[in-house]
Amino acid sequence: MMDTQWVKSVDKASFVQEVLEQSKTVPVLVDFWATWCGPCRTLGPILEKLANEMKGRFILAKIDSDHNPELARQYGVRGIPSVKLFMDKVVVNEFTGALPESRIRDFLDKALPSEQDKWVARGREAEERNDLEGALELYHAVLSAEPAHVAGLLGLTRVLLALGRIPEANETFARVKPRDQESVEARNLKAKLAFVGIPVVDQDSLAAKVAENPSDLAARLALGEALVAQEQYALGLEQFLEVVRANRTFQDDAGRKAVIRVFDLLGPGHPLIAQYRPRLSALLFA
Repeated sequence: MMDTQWVKSVDKASFVQEVLEQSKTVPVLVDFWATWCGPCRTLGPILEKLANEMKGRFILAKIDSDHNPELARQYGVRGIPSVKLFMDKVVVNEFTGALPESRIRDFLDKALPSEQDKWVARGREAEERNDLEGALELYHAVLSAEPAHVAGLLGLTRVLLALGRIPEANETFARVKPRDQESVEARNLKAKLAFVGIPVVDQDSLAAKVAENPSDLAARLALGEALVAQEQYALGLEQFLEVVRANRTFQDDAGRKAVIRVFDLLGPGHPLIAQYRPRLSALLFA
């Protein structure tokens, strides 16, 4: 094998630079092989052919497992050929054995990021720079090429929300298929849209209604929603829990559903979830 622009011989000394660091900018397909391995001699030329043919969609890194046993052990190589795809310094997909070229092409088509995926990544980077107009342009480009691209739809929804273009954000999110609305990010956006769409109300009047009549669950629910819309999450959760405590069936279990929406809005790991989830469970299963 001769090294080319897209095919590299890698060993322990060059692994960090040629695989881990490189995979931060372009996927790296690592082929663990050995000279004595017959299936390796079958698979290797196919991988090299595809790497050169695809011209940069991925880099092929060839590692002789006999000469680099530490790397083989580190990445759980138990049989060769063993092929592992690195992106952002971690293994994201893999296969073992000498697959036919058609199956390897299928593997790569599913595992490698498309051009639209790359535009989404650039859109994320633009968001992080607070270049919302730049991100908007990139997400529109993604969806022009692939209208149902899930990450593109979520990215566009996210930017439209940040720009305060709520009706457009709702229309964009509605294009996300129901099965794709269950990811953490999608549920977070759905919760944001639910609360940001709440009409501006007089919180003081609602608070006065609740103080005057604590059993007015409609006012208590509205007060909780208004508080959450103003990012006063703990105070809003307190109101929703009171609704759950008073009447589980009120407006089709609206109190519990509101609590769950806030959890989705806050995202996994938020300290308020650890504080309020046990309290919700205690009410539900008392």
